[in-house]
Amino acid sequence: MNSDNKQTSFFGELGSFMKPYGVRYGISVAISAAAVISGLAAYAFAGMIAGKLFAESCDIHTLMIYAALAALCKVLNGVFINVSTWISHHAAYHTLSDIRKAVSAKLVRLPMGYFEKNGSGRLKAVLTDRIEGMEQTLAHMLPELTANLLAPLAMMIWGFFIDWRLAVCILVWIIAGFAATGGMMKNYPEKYAGQIAAMKSMNQAVTEYVGGIEVIKNFGRADECYGKFKAAVYGHAEYNINWQRETQVFSSLGMAIAPFSVFPVLIAGIIFYSNGTLAPETFFMMMLLSMGIFRPLMQAMSYFDQLAQMGTNAKEIKDILDEPELKRGDREISGFDIELSDVTFSYSGEKTPAADHISLKVPAGTMLALVGPSGSGKSTAAKLIAGFWDADSGRVLIGGRDISQLSQKSLNQKIAYVDQDTFLFDISVMDNIRMGDPSASDEEVINAAKAAGCDDFIRALPNGYDTLAGAAGGRLSGGERQRIAIARAMMKNAPIMILDEATASSDPENEASIQEALSAASRGRTLVVIAHRLSTVMNAEQIAYVKNGRIEAVGTHSKLLEICPDYAKQWAMSV
Repeated sequence: MNSDNKQTSFFGELGSFMKPYGVRYGISVAISAAAVISGLAAYAFAGMIAGKLFAESCDIHTLMIYAALAALCKVLNGVFINVSTWISHHAAYHTLSDIRKAVSAKLVRLPMGYFEKNGSGRLKAVLTDRIEGMEQTLAHMLPELTANLLAPLAMMIWGFFIDWRLAVCILVWIIAGFAATGGMMKNYPEKYAGQIAAMKSMNQAVTEYVGGIEVIKNFGRADECYGKFKAAVYGHAEYNINWQRETQVFSSLGMAIAPFSVFPVLIAGIIFYSNGTLAPETFFMMMLLSMGIFRPLMQAMSYFDQLAQMGTNAKEIKDILDEPELKRGDREISGFDIELSDVTFSYSGEKTPAADHISLKVPAGTMLALVGPSGSGKSTAAKLIAGFWDADSGRVLIGGRDISQLSQKSLNQKIAYVDQDTFLFDISVMDNIRMGDPSASDEEVINAAKAAGCDDFIRALPNGYDTLAGAAGGRLSGGERQRIAIARAMMKNAPIMILDEATASSDPENEASIQEALSAASRGRTLVVIAHRLSTVMNAEQIAYVKNGRIEAVGTHSKLLEICPDYAKQWAMSV
């Protein structure tokens, strides 16, 4: 999120999402204006009744007609308000739906580095809390803000026609009251942005504390981690309390003045009545008007407060929508050989390249193994091939075409990627595997599970293949999740497979069967494997030893033992 303090508005940032539903919003405002007119008409008829009573010209038939018309106008006022709000809600829900879809579609087109920089807590808050939080304001703002501003304005104009002296008393009193509350809005955008920042810190701390509770307990860091969690929660609370304390005096002062505009009307009215310049029915009508002006104005003021909040939320959403996307074209993958030509890539904020002038060629249907110490850049190279990031310089080619010319859909269809950090959805094990090919039959899913060596343990689960995996696959062990992810990749049947430590969580017994299954599944496919256990990749056509982001040596297992001392040392340690 940009750090500038420029004041923003929802309409300036995301107003384009309202345009398709502009007619609905316009109709809503028009009906709201009709509600204002009918409400004023109810006041007018009430005033006529008062005038007849004070004049003692009480024609009961006329009074009943005025009373019926006043009641009808009041009913119409309620009907118009509800219809207006219903239409505006419809438009608001569609607007927010379009915003949420746009953000969701945008996230798919962003590089993986964006998600590492912006935690899941923040993105979840944007997609759910921030967008949903704008619904009430967006649905009610245009019709109700219109009504709540038009009604007092019309009443004041009407009041000037009735008795300009008392109308001036009402106007000056209300202006004084709202002027007293003006201090509440001082630096409001910056204050609200600070509140959002405090909330983000709290959400991140809660997510980290709950998600890492096992590690926290295991390493006896409960006091330290709870302290961090507690500090974030108290920090959020303290920020809000301090902000409330700063604005309380202005709020109290305004609320002590503005609602009581009937007070100056009473004093001035008594004076004017006593000197014979004010009729009693006029006095009564002006008191009635003075008591009806403040409430809609206060409701309108609340929308100005919410508009400032919406501006901050809209800026955060717009920042996501404006984030630079992956460079992709519309070409299809026509071949399955892979080439990295002088590729350099650095993660955001990092000075040292994670991939430093890497050059590799992987012929179609062959296997490339990337080995080397942790943090050497193996996963980075694999993810560049998969199109998770764009290289800073150099070229990544698949089938002889630069990855920037290929469509993201084609990359997704033709590449199966199994990460060491396996994620499963909270659906059945059967459906998790079937995600590789949604059209697959149950029998085909089971065959893929057998090939990945996970059929036996799946059948041993409480509900077999119908067992729910739990949130992020939490009901299964790391090894079980990994084997299900491999089965899912096999189910995809993609011509290019990338396996990033795909057997890292497997025990030796299952690792052998998985490697055998992978070997069978990868026949005829281009395979890129990242491994620490050299015994699992020693038969690869090519092995690249990666160190400090560079390719130190490339060759077969036997050749690397001769030309690469680091590889020979790692092999000696593994046997």
